[in-house]
Amino acid sequence: MPVSVHKIQFNGKDIIDSCILPIGQLSEEAQEARNKHNRRERELFIRETSRIDTNKDLINRLLLTSDPFIANLRSRPKIKRGKISNKVRELLEIRAPAPIDQDAILSESSDTEESESDL
Repeated sequence: MPVSVHKIQFNGKDIIDSCILPIGQLSEEAQEARNKHNRRERELFIRETSRIDTNKDLINRLLLTSDPFIANLRSRPKIKRGKISNKVRELLEIRAPAPIDQDAILSESSDTEESESDL
């Protein structure tokens, strides 16, 4: 085994303990998901006046979104829900199936059992 591989295996626990990020966040799937996020950030939030401004905006935005503490400080936007008009409610009530009456089902099943026992 090459010396470099042996050193990595021997000191692997120390390397993992000294990592800033958990190993799971360094996986390929996490990198791909982050790449999609970075592309969206570039398309939607970055100034394209100069290369320096673009890179500054990208770095600042990535720092904001990658730090869990800072990302949780931001208040989440509330979902605006529209009111349903009376006509729509009436249509929904018409389309809704009738509620199932459990007592009627139980009485029907007991009636069939009694008729079978009479035979």
